[in-house]
Amino acid sequence: DCHLVTPITTAMGGFASRDEVLRKEMKELARRTHFSKEQLAGLLSQFNTIAGRREDDGLIDKREFKEALGLQDSLLVDRIFRLFDGDGNGVIDFKEFVEALNVFHEKASLDEKIQFSFRIYDFDGDGWIVKDELFRLLQASLFENELRLSDDQLYELVDATFERVDKDGDGKIGLEDYKKLCEDYPSILNSMTINTPIVEMSL
Repeated sequence: DCHLVTPITTAMGGFASRDEVLRKEMKELARRTHFSKEQLAGLLSQFNTIAGRREDDGLIDKREFKEALGLQDSLLVDRIFRLFDGDGNGVIDFKEFVEALNVFHEKASLDEKIQFSFRIYDFDGDGWIVKDELFRLLQASLFENELRLSDDQLYELVDATFERVDKDGDGKIGLEDYKKLCEDYPSILNSMTINTPIVEMSL
């Protein structure tokens, strides 16, 4: 008997191959993250819903991400999106989605949450938070929450923060200084628990 290779058998083979890749990826993610296989299945469903909002391509673009979070198009959205987009190619795949959300899991350590939060403020990734970065992100956060402070008030807040944390007065806050700030003000990390359509599941 001859085995006929047709468009249908080729397509079915492609589906089987993709399913096998997904199974392996889920197994690896369950091993490396705080999520169980059941939780990962829930996240996959959420991911597919978000990724299909505009174009069902199995990837989340920035606009789909913004709509899922319910945030406005601001600097804050851009910063969070960039941290989810691990390889910087402008879209988020399922692996990146899970790895970024891993830090919001109840089992994630305080250190994991602090490092992720620090990276939001560290715009250029140089390992330091400078006054301009803090000012711009505070401004964006207020915008998202429809709160208003004058620039002068914001600068006073930034200066007060640096006066407390930047002990050597070099105008920069490093990760260790930031950890101390989070210890003194735990509310800084309150936003590290997301209550959005992205994680409508019990962790």
